[in-house]
Amino acid sequence: MSRTTVVTDRSEFRSVADDVTVGTRVPIEVETVVDDPFSAYRRAREGPGGVFLETTGGQDGWGYFGVDPIDRLTVSATAAVWEAAADDAGTHGDYRRLTPSLEALEGFLATEAVDRSTTAVPYPCGAIGWLSYDIARELEDLPETAVDDRSIPRVAVAKFDQLVAWHTDDVGEETRVLVTVCPVIDAETDADEVYEAAIDRAESLVGRLHEGDPSVGSAPVEAETAEFESDTGREAFADRVRRVKEYIRDGDTFQANISQRLVAPAAVHPVEAYNALRTVNPAPYSALVEFSGRASAADGDRWSGTDLVSASPELLIERDADRIVTEPIAGTRPRGETPEADERLEADLLNDEKERAEHAMLVDLERNDLGKICAYGSVDVKEYRRIDRYSEVMHLVSLVEGQLAPAYSLADAIAAAFPGGTITGAPKPRTMEIIDEMETTQRGPYTGGIGIFGFDGNATLNIIIRTLTRHDEEYHLRVGAGIVHDSLPNTEYDETLAKGKALVTAIDEALSDQRLTIEEVSQ
Repeated sequence: MSRTTVVTDRSEFRSVADDVTVGTRVPIEVETVVDDPFSAYRRAREGPGGVFLETTGGQDGWGYFGVDPIDRLTVSATAAVWEAAADDAGTHGDYRRLTPSLEALEGFLATEAVDRSTTAVPYPCGAIGWLSYDIARELEDLPETAVDDRSIPRVAVAKFDQLVAWHTDDVGEETRVLVTVCPVIDAETDADEVYEAAIDRAESLVGRLHEGDPSVGSAPVEAETAEFESDTGREAFADRVRRVKEYIRDGDTFQANISQRLVAPAAVHPVEAYNALRTVNPAPYSALVEFSGRASAADGDRWSGTDLVSASPELLIERDADRIVTEPIAGTRPRGETPEADERLEADLLNDEKERAEHAMLVDLERNDLGKICAYGSVDVKEYRRIDRYSEVMHLVSLVEGQLAPAYSLADAIAAAFPGGTITGAPKPRTMEIIDEMETTQRGPYTGGIGIFGFDGNATLNIIIRTLTRHDEEYHLRVGAGIVHDSLPNTEYDETLAKGKALVTAIDEALSDQRLTIEEVSQ
């Protein structure tokens, strides 16, 4: 009995294919039922190059994964020289100023087009990957005092012409997933032949979802424990807080988000780390990006490159047609041990004058960012200071949206919002200079964005926080706090540790499961 149901009717596909511009992709969709999308991903993946995005914790949304990239783009720091694009911004003056990284991304996406009329899946195909915080060095003239000690790419994205998609409302013991294959329509190929070939590809992938090997191999390093060590420590971080407060008193900044890097051996495979994290800390913008693995035997069979294991709660920017949305988070409390304690902490967060002022300032910053590329008068705060709860912390969140002006592209919108004001501070340019002075090493992916980019100009990017960066044979976990005039150094240090607690717990649990498996095998 077939496990595949064809959703896209042949005649419907033929009709759309006959009308689209040559070079456009037209999705063909089949469905199947899997036990769990992540388990299906594990069975389907065949080494590096896979990506997995999902909304967890009961939130509404779509999940996606891809395992067979057809093309990749990597932009390194050697291209990080700011240069303005031609001024064609119309009534908005000279804002349009794409950097080498964003120009490369725009060009990478510009070769594609899709007609989504055959599917309800928002992203039936597209590019998935990350943008590093250090693209900010192309947007602003930063002092380069923080050391680039890892040479992580500033842009790393891969194209997928087939994706597996599901709606989070459907996740349960069995989940209906849609496999979308998006062939290119050209002038010579017969539509029926394209349709048949796409169905064959979809059914081949479905077979891997059910019958593939779920094992992921060994961890980057063998270790019984994975203790995270800070690159600063409490006293050094407290000193950074005091120095930022001096800048605030001098009028250089109103608020600056300062982080520390926690480092541990990569004693669990990124897939196992993500498997634990999605249970320990569900989040609306969770992601696993596997873009590397073991180096060649000539290099001692060591792990190299970078993977991301993310449970981000924060949206950097989303584009849906001409609608642009961002959801700034500013204000944090730990979760209470009882419902009553949780309510008291929520009330404290909502009524804290420091948190209220900080949140208002950063919402205003995001309104100004969107105002650079949105139609005049269209930017509005749709939700203000709602409470979002996660396993270890709760946050104050607002929703700001606007209508993208016709003169601007997705890349322009990213340039306007990047990096997110909640993880820099205000005013952005001067505050990023202060961040570079306080933090001894460059951030890399941390506070950049993991995103899915449609071939129709739509995109969804998170802010890379609550994220493990697997670099070579280490996990790097950066955690930060927004420093304002009333900040207490020790309190801010403790807040950074609270934000990282769920990820440390995930590694501990994955290690425990790994040790249990080893013991079971040895018996």
